[in-house]
Amino acid sequence: MVYEIKWTSRAKESYDSNVSYLEKEWSEKEIKNFVIAVEEKVRLIAIFPELFIVTNKRKHIRKTIINKQIILFYRQQPPPLNRIELLLFWDSRRNPADLKL
Repeated sequence: MVYEIKWTSRAKESYDSNVSYLEKEWSEKEIKNFVIAVEEKVRLIAIFPELFIVTNKRKHIRKTIINKQIILFYRQQPPPLNRIELLLFWDSRRNPADLKL
């Protein structure tokens, strides 16, 4: 079964923020690599939502590494919704105490 993917406003905002940063500081190649990595992870999550690890703080939230700096947090909605909510693209260089899921 392939799950529906829903981007929360916070996920969209943090994704756009990361792309904006790459546009300012890096080349088109890095932007393209980031976008492709996100698309691949989201595709995997849609097919295998339990593939990635559960977070320590919340058992219903999972995370996957997009690249060395970015972690994607998401959660699977209970049946019958069959939906995955993308929650946040987190820059791992930030203070972990600031992470609010």
